[in-house]
Amino acid sequence: MRRRLILLRHGEVDYFPQGRPVPPEGVGLTERGKEQARAVGALLRDVPLDLALHTGLRRTEETLALVLEGREVEVEAWPEFREIRPGRLRDLPDPERAFREAFRPQSLEERFLGGERYRDFLERVLAAYRRLLERPWGTLLLVAHGGVIRALLSYALTGRPGFLPMEVHPCGLSVLDLGEEGTLLRLHNLTPYDLLPQTRLSTMEELWEAYRGGNRG
Repeated sequence: MRRRLILLRHGEVDYFPQGRPVPPEGVGLTERGKEQARAVGALLRDVPLDLALHTGLRRTEETLALVLEGREVEVEAWPEFREIRPGRLRDLPDPERAFREAFRPQSLEERFLGGERYRDFLERVLAAYRRLLERPWGTLLLVAHGGVIRALLSYALTGRPGFLPMEVHPCGLSVLDLGEEGTLLRLHNLTPYDLLPQTRLSTMEELWEAYRGGNRG
């Protein structure tokens, strides 16, 4: 009997109000982000959950609370699943390239937007993932971040640390079925609030446009 791991990125946030970056640790959901989370909650209302996790950051905790509204599910915070940390954007020699090539490193020794090394990030996240698999559960919901979900899906499908070319939208829902016979990707990046997103941009390209918009001239 396979176990089911439900991965959910947090809802929409605004990292660049008026085009200026703010510390991502304290950013909360926008009103649209809250509606996205409620849409996921409606979809998962009848799905039994043994355990639900968030990363301890406001945006994941708020998302999980809205998804579980009206339900009694055991909840834990796992800060090891926090997002990869960027550096100071103003110090990037080529910020557009850094945004557009994020999560496509030529080497895991590179740094995400001048901040945390990809290798260190993957070691942190995958150690927590292996520890999570040691826990007894049948169906688990983890509300995390785009980079974390990319890392987990890539590792589960390939057995190697890295990043497959995939997109993870705000409140994008992915499902892994895990068993001794192997791992099945049952679902990826379902957005119940917008079943076929119209954008052709990646999330990192959208973040670049938001950052650039407040820093023109």
